[in-house]
Amino acid sequence: MKFFKRSKSIILIDQALFSGTSFLLTLLIARITDVESFGQYSAYMLGIYLLVNATGAFVIQPFQVLLGKSKNISAYISFTFWFQIIVLMFVIGIAFVVMHYFIPGIPVSILPFAAGFILHDFARKILLALNKLVNALLLDTASTVFLVLGLYFFNQQSGKTINELMQYFAFAYILPFLFISVLLSPLVFKKDLFIEYLSLHYKEGKWLFFTAITQWWSGNLFVLASGIYLGASALGALRLAQSLLGVLNILLQTFENYVLPQTAFKIISSRQIAISYLGGMSQKAAFLFLPVLGFSFLFAEQIMVMAGGLEYRSFAYVLRGMTFLYVFIFLGQPIRLIIRALLLNQHFFYAYLINLSFALIFGHFLLSTYGLNGAIAGLIGSQILLIAYWSFVLHNKNIQLWKSFISF
Repeated sequence: MKFFKRSKSIILIDQALFSGTSFLLTLLIARITDVESFGQYSAYMLGIYLLVNATGAFVIQPFQVLLGKSKNISAYISFTFWFQIIVLMFVIGIAFVVMHYFIPGIPVSILPFAAGFILHDFARKILLALNKLVNALLLDTASTVFLVLGLYFFNQQSGKTINELMQYFAFAYILPFLFISVLLSPLVFKKDLFIEYLSLHYKEGKWLFFTAITQWWSGNLFVLASGIYLGASALGALRLAQSLLGVLNILLQTFENYVLPQTAFKIISSRQIAISYLGGMSQKAAFLFLPVLGFSFLFAEQIMVMAGGLEYRSFAYVLRGMTFLYVFIFLGQPIRLIIRALLLNQHFFYAYLINLSFALIFGHFLLSTYGLNGAIAGLIGSQILLIAYWSFVLHNKNIQLWKSFISF
């Protein structure tokens, strides 16, 4: 009972449920559908993640670091809630027009699913930032149950199309969103504060938005290009390998959704205390993160076959390459969070702009010459560039992050 009463335990359970649900659903969809259909589903999900990052840049990401500075929490929550609704309606409207006139082949059912996915991501992040951990766990439990039911009914159908899968999943987010609406009770309206909050979110969000766009393209250009250069099967294999290592998102997302706000709170009183806290959390995470990568590297072939079937056996090398990528992702995570906590958002944008330039310059050569190995090499190179640039920024501000971590 002591374990379940500790806040860190609840956070890990919630993130395990959230990431675990995504992980298992991805594996089941890969099993139920063929390789090309799974590649199509993966392409749609990449687009949805772009919308999550783009809308979150103006709404939830500034909220995570500005919450501790707000003098009227209720008004700030109400503003953030309704700002999210307005931004989402605008984005979905633009997406509908683009799909209708320029990409008619994409099913319209993807829009309500995307809206539900974005709202759920917003809901759990705002609950975690507010330290309402049990409520976040209840929210993710409800969505998990409905998503599993949706996949079950989808599997009972004779003709299984991605369009129908999106319809089932869209319904899975309705009741969880009603839960968050009642829980937050966003009914505190103060015009002067709303204008102030809007100004703050625009000031911080403009850099985060440009970052989100460049980050998505720099991170996914190699992935999308692999589908164009090598076919939907290659895209499906690469996304399956990414999903298999997605279990590590339990730790990465815990850092993003809980450790980041806590670091931002601590940095107000003492920069050194915040860095020491972040260093301690990173060291603890390493004991869970690195063994998973070692196991995935050693048993890559068995894991790929177990996850997707015999047709994925030849792609075991993709999973091994991805383990090296995740080593660099883990090493860069504390640097990334301290940049966020210090509100150096313009340097997020600059870093990912450098990354995007790297992908555009070397993408064709790497993919056309080395195939999926080239895609993985490009992703690893991108992470190294991020770490190098952000370390340079912190060094110029006299923040020796690694020395602080070692001394801690």
